[in-house]
Amino acid sequence: MDKAQIKVKYEHFKQWQEKPHDYKLLSNELQHCNNCGNDFTGNFCPICSQKAGMGRIGWLSVHQGVMDIWGLGTRSLLYSIWQLLLRPGHIISDYIDGKRQVSFPPVKMLFIVAVIYSFVAFWLLPNVFHLSIEKDLGTAKEYYLWYKNHLSWAMLITSTLAILPTWVMFRYSPRHTHHTLPEGFFIQVFFQVIGVVVSFLFIPLDYSKSPFLSFSSTLVTAVYYVIGYKQIFGYSLWGTLWRQGFVLLCSLFTQSIVMLAAFPSSIIKVFKSADSPFVQDGYIICLIIAAVMLPLIILGIGHVVNLIATRKYRKEYKKASTRENT
Repeated sequence: MDKAQIKVKYEHFKQWQEKPHDYKLLSNELQHCNNCGNDFTGNFCPICSQKAGMGRIGWLSVHQGVMDIWGLGTRSLLYSIWQLLLRPGHIISDYIDGKRQVSFPPVKMLFIVAVIYSFVAFWLLPNVFHLSIEKDLGTAKEYYLWYKNHLSWAMLITSTLAILPTWVMFRYSPRHTHHTLPEGFFIQVFFQVIGVVVSFLFIPLDYSKSPFLSFSSTLVTAVYYVIGYKQIFGYSLWGTLWRQGFVLLCSLFTQSIVMLAAFPSSIIKVFKSADSPFVQDGYIICLIIAAVMLPLIILGIGHVVNLIATRKYRKEYKKASTRENT
C-alpha cells in the first residue's frame, strides 16, 4: 500500500469519524402495524412508533430480547464503546448536540463498564487466577478501599470535578461555544467511560514489572483526552493542551481536597508520622485553607489567560450576535 492509498483511507476514516450515521431512506411500500392496526408508509409507524415488518416472534426476537438485558440491543453498549475508541470527541459532540440515539445512555454505560472492570480486576483475577498487584498504599489505604468497593460512584464523582474547569477554559472555543454545565457533565462521563475501558484493556500490563508498561493505560487515556477535547471544542493541538493543563491541575487538587475531607485520618497520619511542627503549632489549619484556595487560584489564572487568548474571537462572536439580534 503506497502513500496515496494510505492518504485516501485516512480521509475516508476522518469522514466516517465526523458523519458515521448513514440512515436508510424511508420505504415507499405500504406497511401494516401489528401493534395499533395503522396502515402507513415508511420504516416506523407514525402512531405508535413500532418498527415496520414486526411479525411473529422468531429466534431473532429471542436474541434481541436477551441482548437488551445487557445493553447490547438498540444503541448497543459495545457499539457505543467502539465509537468512543475510534471517534471519541465526535460521538460526544453528537450526543450533546441532541443526537441521543447515537449512543448507549452514558451514565448507565459508565456504571456497567465500572461493574465489569471491578469484577475482573478486584475479584476474578485475585481470587480465581491468584493475580494481585501489590501497591504501597501508605496513607491512601482508606481511599483506595472505598474506591475499590464503590468504583461506579467514584467515577461519577470524579467526573463532576472537571466540569467547572472545562467550562471555564473551553467556553469560548470554536465549537460548542458557551457549552453548558449539564453538557459538561455528560462530556466528563463519556471520558470516564473511556478511562475505564482503556484500563480494562490494559489489565495484563498492570502486572508487568516494567514501570512504563504498568503506566501505559494512563498514557493512552491521556492521549484520548487530548484527541477528544480537540475534536469536541475545535482548538489546535497546542490550544487544547495548555487549556487541558489548567483543567487537569485544578481537577487533581480538587480531588485531593475531596479525599482529605472524606478521609481526614490520612492527613493526620502524615503529619504525626513526620512529627511536623505544623501540627504542634496549629498551622495545619492554614495549610488546609491554602490547599482549598489553590484550585481556585489555578482556575482564576487559567481564566485570565484564556480571556487574553480568546479576545479576538470573543469580539467577533459579539459582533455576530449583535448583527443577528438586529
